[in-house]
Parts: sequence; structure tokens; C-alpha cells
Amino acid sequence: MSDQLLHIISFIVHVRPDALTQTTAWITQNTVGEVRGEDAAGKLVVVAEHTDEQQLLALMDHVREQPGVIDAAFVYHEVVDALSADEPHVQEGEQ
Repeated sequence: MSDQLLHIISFIVHVRPDALTQTTAWITQNTVGEVRGEDAAGKLVVVAEHTDEQQLLALMDHVREQPGVIDAAFVYHEVVDALSADEPHVQEGEQ
């Protein structure tokens, strides 16, 4: 494993339905986050990666501050070697 770690997180954003488009655009244009799913009722699934875990926590805080956002809830966190992050993962028993 290299000294460079990559943190990958996902979180759910609960937003007022009338602010869904605006919030999605803001996340896409202004952050390292990527909206990977949405529900018209006001839920967004966001995935982000960064070598600095604090930057990802700050991202969630910035999302919470956006107009129309009710809350953001952390769902998943994984730490991988940044140099091998894009390589296919082979599980035990697979060839």
C-alpha cells in the first residue's frame, strides 16, 4: 500500500423537493461530490472521494448549508490505496 490514501464516502441529502434541481447543480458544479441518485420527494445520493478525509467532512457541512437542504446523513466510508483505487477488485475464490 502506498502512503497516499483515498477516502471514498457516500451520504444522503434530504432536500425540499422545490430545491432538488438547484442542490444537485450546486453539488455537481462546486464540489468533489457526484450525485449518483435522486428521488423526486427530495433525496439525493452523493458519492465523493478525496485524499483528505477532512475535506469530505467539510463537503457534507457545505451541503447542509445550501438553501433548501434539510440535512445530510453519512452512509459509507472506505479507505483505499490511491495508486490502486481504479484497479478491478478480485474477491477470494474468483479468478
